Amino acid sequence: MNTKLIALIIFTIFILVSCGKKEEPQLNQQQNTTNQTSQQQTQQHTQQTQTDDKKKEEEKKKEEEKKKEEEKKKEEEKKKKEEEKKKEQEKKINDDGTVNNSVDFTLIWPKRCAKCHGANGTGKLEGVPDLTQSKTKNKSEKTLINIITNGVKAETEDGEDMPSFKSKLTEEEIQAAAKFVKSL
Repeated sequence: MNTKLIALIIFTIFILVSCGKKEEPQLNQQQNTTNQTSQQQTQQHTQQTQTDDKKKEEEKKKEEEKKKEEEKKKEEEKKKKEEEKKKEQEKKINDDGTVNNSVDFTLIWPKRCAKCHGANGTGKLEGVPDLTQSKTKNKSEKTLINIITNGVKAETEDGEDMPSFKSKLTEEEIQAAAKFVKSL
């Protein structure tokens, strides 16, 4: 009986060993296939990531270029506006250095000047000069601008001084006043 038992044990071991060997190649083959598939997936993922990164870089470059173009356009527009302002200012400057403007001083005269100089500029109060006379009209615009800007001491003792309009009128209004006085 011992021999039979030993033979049976040997036979069982042989079968188990031989069966295990047959399954091993299949397991190895499955593992290899799984590994290859996994490697392929990893490579595909890496390639996709690289492609996505390249696309993002290209989009980023395009956005930067757009921003640069927009900045350039803004700078050009700013320069154009500055040039236009400069040209406008140059147009406003006359040969004698006074500014040519579009202020209508006829609207300001009654509020600021008529009280002393009268509605027509002939002088309403004693000691106030008649602005329609040649003595005033012969003065240059620059001189008149200076008088209006800084004021004048009265010619008579009891007369009031002409006040300075530097803080009461804008430069354009003062220049318009000088032109208005010349036109009286």
